[in-house]
Amino acid sequence: MICCQIDTLKEITKLNITENFENVDDIKVKITKCYITKKDIDVYNGTEKCVLPYMPSKIAVAQITELLNDSNYFTKGQKVYLDAEEHKNDVGFLKEFAVVPKSSVHILPNNVTEYEALYIHHLALAISIIDELKIDKGEYVAIVGGSVLGNLVGQLLSYYKAVPILIDLDESNLDIARKTDIYYSIPITKNLEKEINDITGARKCNKVIYITDNDINFDYAVKLTNKNANIAVSGITQTKQKLNLNSALSNNLNIKFITNGKSNIGTAINLLVQKAINLSHFKMNEYKFEYVAKHFENAEEKIKTKGISPEFFVDLL
Repeated sequence: MICCQIDTLKEITKLNITENFENVDDIKVKITKCYITKKDIDVYNGTEKCVLPYMPSKIAVAQITELLNDSNYFTKGQKVYLDAEEHKNDVGFLKEFAVVPKSSVHILPNNVTEYEALYIHHLALAISIIDELKIDKGEYVAIVGGSVLGNLVGQLLSYYKAVPILIDLDESNLDIARKTDIYYSIPITKNLEKEINDITGARKCNKVIYITDNDINFDYAVKLTNKNANIAVSGITQTKQKLNLNSALSNNLNIKFITNGKSNIGTAINLLVQKAINLSHFKMNEYKFEYVAKHFENAEEKIKTKGISPEFFVDLL
């Protein structure tokens, strides 16, 4: 089978490899679609430091093709979501087939499409963020960054009856936020703090979520908080923003870092079953597997162009 990995910076290498069953709980799947995130592209261009080789795409949907043992739960032909081990560089799904442990395989209900399933990773992480902050109904919560993750956090906050305030530099992200019914979707301007005070009745926010998948200065997250507030920092990509410790310490801020949503995958799938989340406005490009190297190259250029998302899906059928 053909797989792709990053052996050296700005180079996608195609390899012909064979994956074997290692234990009785392994399942062989045919990858049908995978998600290339900004993190994958940042590793490709060297912006995000990573030990190479690195196999891109930790998010994929697939179809079960082979089981070692009979199972009452898994059967051949089932459509599944795959959960990669994020800490391993050699675990990725930019390949035709994969042998994965049962613990990484999640059956998709019939009414969840492959397109919807590719957002399960982001949605599960968004749930973890909200759970960690223990947000109450009616509470104002600022979200700094309107990427896919930031938007899903905002939609979930509305679903749980909190009041999200999403801010971003990118008008296209704000436009998507408004279309997904995040009422307070505002640009970053010199009047931002006044706008937040107007919305919250001069109370600012006791909970702020900073999404690392953006170029917004972390100081904005601090400016929107009250003393003793909680700030959650999370994202698919690493952040290179510097934390102003003076402001954080003088305001006695509690800063939490959330990086894993694995325990919430089942809940994320259930939300998709209920159609509780609107994914129709995320216009992600989709490309054929055979041309993927060229699209990594193009994505690197798009990062330099403000307002154009470099992320894309790969069709492996």
